[in-house]
Amino acid sequence: MEQAPKMEEESAIGSSGSNEMDGSTAIPMEPMTTSSSGVGGSGGGGKVVSHFLLEEDFDSKKRFTSTHKRIFYILTSLAILVTVVLLIVFLLPRGWEGPKKKTNIIMMIGDGMGPAALTMARVCFHTKGESTSQAHLYLDPFIVGTVKTYSSSSVVTDSAAAATTYASGIKTYNRAVGVDPNAKPVGTIIEAAKKIGMKTGLVVTTRISDATPACYFAHSADRDNEAFIINQLLDKEIDVVLGGGKKFFSNKTLQDAVSSKYNYSYVQSKQEMEQVESGRILGLFADGDIPWEIDRLRDPTLLSTKPSLQEMTTKALDLISQNNENGFFLMVEGSKIDVAAHINDAPTQIWETDAFDQTFNIVREWAEKDGNTIVIVTADHETGGLTLANQMIIDGEPKYSWSPEKLLAVNKSADSMANLIRDGVDPTKLIFDNTGYTLTVTDLQEINRTKPFRYLNQVIGRIISNYADIGFTTGGHTGEDVNLYTFGDTISEEKFETRLKDHQTELADNYIDPILRGNINNIDIASFIIKTLNLDIQSVTDSLKDFNPNP
Repeated sequence: MEQAPKMEEESAIGSSGSNEMDGSTAIPMEPMTTSSSGVGGSGGGGKVVSHFLLEEDFDSKKRFTSTHKRIFYILTSLAILVTVVLLIVFLLPRGWEGPKKKTNIIMMIGDGMGPAALTMARVCFHTKGESTSQAHLYLDPFIVGTVKTYSSSSVVTDSAAAATTYASGIKTYNRAVGVDPNAKPVGTIIEAAKKIGMKTGLVVTTRISDATPACYFAHSADRDNEAFIINQLLDKEIDVVLGGGKKFFSNKTLQDAVSSKYNYSYVQSKQEMEQVESGRILGLFADGDIPWEIDRLRDPTLLSTKPSLQEMTTKALDLISQNNENGFFLMVEGSKIDVAAHINDAPTQIWETDAFDQTFNIVREWAEKDGNTIVIVTADHETGGLTLANQMIIDGEPKYSWSPEKLLAVNKSADSMANLIRDGVDPTKLIFDNTGYTLTVTDLQEINRTKPFRYLNQVIGRIISNYADIGFTTGGHTGEDVNLYTFGDTISEEKFETRLKDHQTELADNYIDPILRGNINNIDIASFIIKTLNLDIQSVTDSLKDFNPNP
């Protein structure tokens, strides 16, 4: 019972606000009721006392002062910092420079290059020895899907409508160059890329004013307005322009090109092209189309003066990648795969397809070394309705063969032979000497009948192709899907896996968020490029609202 006064004494001390002995702060508490077993000892009988708990009233093992807390936080922060430093030092590869912001895209178009054209070239150039076993094209390992090619006006597109889709991301009518179905101008990838400081380039083997390249920089209600199309070229400030079609460039356009305003190096031969080491380049290597590869390789003069698709592309990559802070867009076209198919000339087509395949290998190796480039390869449509193992006579016995050896034995294009026949050369001797085929009476009659006409080359092309059991169903295009290849496209791979998980791989003709996998619409390729490069096509379209696409 003597502890009660002591309790009151301690309470009095607590009420002074501090413990003078150790400086600890008193914690105010509600008044407590003591019991026989409570704080007041065995007595007290429920006496109410006013009391402040001190830090000493807590178990010393549970004591955690503000000083301790500060030390704990400092040590924890140091541990996290050390962990981050160790991760950087030991887990990241040596020489790591962080992600690059720029992206390059190289779009390769094999004009008219259907699946059969690729098979035909593979069999001709990559058959192993005497067997039918085949090595692959450079393209083969990179196939990722197929592409639907129809236009807004037909289930069979032409090159202009297809290229406008690839260049602007819209469907339009056949013959349209950079205009919508109402013949209103639409912005292009190259125009939009220049607005954000990207470099741009075009490499083709036909004319720069031809449908496919034209759709990337020009706007014309009809593809045949080639001089009108070329008049729009210089103001687009494309860094690399290599191809043919000099006849559509006026003297004024060529003079302006080399002026200080545009500052192009203008070249007309392979040697001149190779001497350009920097800056913009305009290379026009023929009045019309660049010569056929089958003829160029066998003519020493052409071989030394006319660049191949591979050589032009190599030069383009060298120039366009210089001072490349913002990335570039380059379109490379194997243009004359299509032209050979139009004239049903299979022996000539295999050389154009092979040159395109070799060019892809150059591009892929460059992109692999660069590490920041996406390569997209496809066709705009199929041309010719090519058939491997054509059956000329229906006799109840199906045919299961064609002859790559006969195609490889040909050493002149049908175009070249047609020109020589018009110049008076004997067709029977000419064709035998250059193909090994002896014309029949019917063949000779057909050649003589068509001699005055431009389609003599198609007659000769079909005769020689039939000799190798290669058939064509048309001199125009067909509506079949074409192959799609990519390199360096990790974007589509990741998004496709997500679609598979979400069961969203069906029912869409073209996706809002496009990827380059499976069977896609040609408009998806443009959408992918536009989104990947963050291009504003609409602002370019808006700026063209007053442009008249008619000459």
